[in-house]
Amino acid sequence: MADNYVGFVDAGVFRALRPRYFRPQAGVIRDWFADLSKTILNGERFLRLYWYDGRYDPSHDNYDSQRRFFSAIGRRPGVTLRTGHIIELPDGRLQQKGVDTLLTLDLVRLAGRGVCSSAVVLVRDRDFTETIRAAQDFGTRVLIATPNRHNVPDELHQTADGMIEITDDVLQKMLPLPPRPETPTGGGSR
Repeated sequence: MADNYVGFVDAGVFRALRPRYFRPQAGVIRDWFADLSKTILNGERFLRLYWYDGRYDPSHDNYDSQRRFFSAIGRRPGVTLRTGHIIELPDGRLQQKGVDTLLTLDLVRLAGRGVCSSAVVLVRDRDFTETIRAAQDFGTRVLIATPNRHNVPDELHQTADGMIEITDDVLQKMLPLPPRPETPTGGGSR
């Protein structure tokens, strides 16, 4: 088995953290995954980051801006973009479809081919428990990356080989908040 590791990001996890202002910094996120080779995954070589997201239908108002965003991610070295699609539910909420399946297939396929000795996954859905087990059956160590370990279901905690916490300061760089409007200074009112 190769001494490589691969990162897997379900963008829906990040989107849930900043639903009104979702401006992920893909380069910062990729660099965080790559830098794990200097700490937790010492001695393993970062291979690439897989980014999973739902794609709007071309008729959707957000399609063009999302297409530009995806294009920027796709051009970033060391990042592979994989997209499912987005559907609108009767109550108006949007839901990704096919993303979990793509992530599952990629993780199990890479583990089965011996491409990676470790996988670092940013997921929050307990449905990935069996995916993790399948990758582990091929000898791949699976670590869960999380900005909040309390939001990770017990099944994932118990199945994964470990947890890697994304600290608040790193999360702020990955998902910056919108700039605050400037407030006038000095010269108060009379």
